[in-house]
Amino acid sequence: MKRAGFVVIVVIAALALFNLAVQRGMSGFRWDLTENSLYTLSDGARSILGGLSKDIELTVYYSEGASKDLPALRAYARRVQELLEEFEQLSGGKITLKKVDPVPFSEEEDEATAAGLQAIPVGVAGDNVFFGLVGKAGDKEEIIAFFQPNKEQFLEYELSKLIYNLDRAQPPVVGVISSLQINGGFDMYQQSQQPAWIVMQQIEDLFDVRWLPEDFDAIDEDVDVLMIVHPKDLSQQAQLAIDQFVLKGGRALVFVDPNAEQDQPGMPMMAANMPRRSQLDSLLKAWGVSLKENAVLADFKNSMVVGVGQARTPVRHLALLGLAEDSMTESDIMLAGLESINVSTPGILEKVEGASTSFKPLLTSSDESAPIEESAFANLQNPESLFEKFKATGEQYAMAARVEGPAKTAFPDGIDVTEEVKDEAAQDDPTKNGAEGEEAAPAEPKTVTRHVAPGVTQSDNINVVVIADTDILTDRLWVQVQEFFGQRIASPWANNGDLVVNALDYLAGNPSLINIRSRGRFTRPFEKVDELRRTAEEKFADQQRELQDRLSETEEQLAELQQARQGGDEAGGGVLLTPEQEKALQDFQQEKLRIRKALRDVQHNLDRDIDDLGRQLKLVNILMAPLALTVLALIVMLWRRRGVKKSV
Repeated sequence: MKRAGFVVIVVIAALALFNLAVQRGMSGFRWDLTENSLYTLSDGARSILGGLSKDIELTVYYSEGASKDLPALRAYARRVQELLEEFEQLSGGKITLKKVDPVPFSEEEDEATAAGLQAIPVGVAGDNVFFGLVGKAGDKEEIIAFFQPNKEQFLEYELSKLIYNLDRAQPPVVGVISSLQINGGFDMYQQSQQPAWIVMQQIEDLFDVRWLPEDFDAIDEDVDVLMIVHPKDLSQQAQLAIDQFVLKGGRALVFVDPNAEQDQPGMPMMAANMPRRSQLDSLLKAWGVSLKENAVLADFKNSMVVGVGQARTPVRHLALLGLAEDSMTESDIMLAGLESINVSTPGILEKVEGASTSFKPLLTSSDESAPIEESAFANLQNPESLFEKFKATGEQYAMAARVEGPAKTAFPDGIDVTEEVKDEAAQDDPTKNGAEGEEAAPAEPKTVTRHVAPGVTQSDNINVVVIADTDILTDRLWVQVQEFFGQRIASPWANNGDLVVNALDYLAGNPSLINIRSRGRFTRPFEKVDELRRTAEEKFADQQRELQDRLSETEEQLAELQQARQGGDEAGGGVLLTPEQEKALQDFQQEKLRIRKALRDVQHNLDRDIDDLGRQLKLVNILMAPLALTVLALIVMLWRRRGVKKSV
């Protein structure tokens, strides 16, 4: 027994010494066991740090004392500071890190406030807690106003973006053409001021955004990428300017749509008859791609469930699609690491027959998809009605594509431009505009037509990315926006914004941030549950629709008989129904109850497999831990008994 006690003491002492050695010698060591290695610095971040050309000073302001009663914030603060230290170590001496505790009424607190950092009052006394970062490189300054703990998965990207912005000389210039109010403004449809879409805020953080006017006829030479959103009613001059920009080596990111849901008229009554299709067919054809005529893509496998009516009844929407990794071209850098992209009433992109350019799909549907006519979405109230027009073709369709290769101008014969000019000769000669001695009348404008020929007729290589959906840019499909002390805080739940910025980064020739931005899983869907639900819906959908049709029929006939009875009562003539009709009325009432019960049974069958799986998981979760502890206790007990027997 003495020997056993001595062994225990030696083991405890060895463990204590080992822990001490680890704390002293391996204080910065981390073992990252997360699925996507969220705590391991990515290759993109290492590339940015290795290529720094400027000296950068990072100052993290963290209220150590004021946050003593906030354990979650303190834990996140350690995480932030550890990551900043790692950035400093890998920068080759280019980054200097300072840590400041801005205690109340100190110069440091004034500095933090002046820099624009956000102070959050906490506790009964309302002490201010600062937790932000100020980065400086020469005259340039970038800040993170407050580190949000719920955005930890984007921490590496936010820090890398700040450092990248400080180090680069000039951001790439993105020219924007849009018929939608993506930059905010007064919404005539809602009669209220609307903020800019979150995706535009992200773009403006990284690029020099230049908005082109509606009547533009040229594009500045320093524009690197052209972003075109839902082009409509573009003049011939504007289309020629885009054509020449692309042929001269400019890159373009184009969003077209057969049914742009955000394209709303000023008057709500005009919405039903207003065409919502993008208009860029001539240019797309010249680039070797077309937006399929009169077609919205429906996809049963990727369709999402929406709530309909006041009861928010769950209904599957065949054209509201949640695209997972199996719908993305994994080998393309623009989609690297992305997991979830949501689209709504997207179009179908096709390669033009005989085109000289290459057509590489980026986003594709499943083989349970089919085109549906655009008219089906003009005044859609219940998405269930789409099932009547849907029949899967077994084909996969492209919703986004990269177009590269040799191309020719869309305007080989040039264009004729009609302009109004003042008749200067008539204005200078009074006798041409009035009688002698009278004051000359204002000169009438003259209409002049001039021919404009394309400066460049072909290119060896164009670079265009086309996405057949504009709703992909809207906040509702990928991000939740909350107000936080006067600031709009965006919490993405899908990768729509990442895709757009990745595409602009790629087209601008700057892929450094791509594999950082897309890291981290936003949602961890229950894939087995989704599969069971789709299978059950497919199995029982026909039966459910048949019962629903019978119920509607029965309710109509029932309403007619009840109305006839009520009409007779009001007329004072008594009941007008014959005995046969009375019996039919009772039969219809019974039939209605039977059908409703059958519908409930169908719904129960839909949920049964999912509920069974849930019960199994609960059973495992409830029993696994006690069972493991019991087994461990038995092992320890047997080991002790064996030790006692040996000592005896």
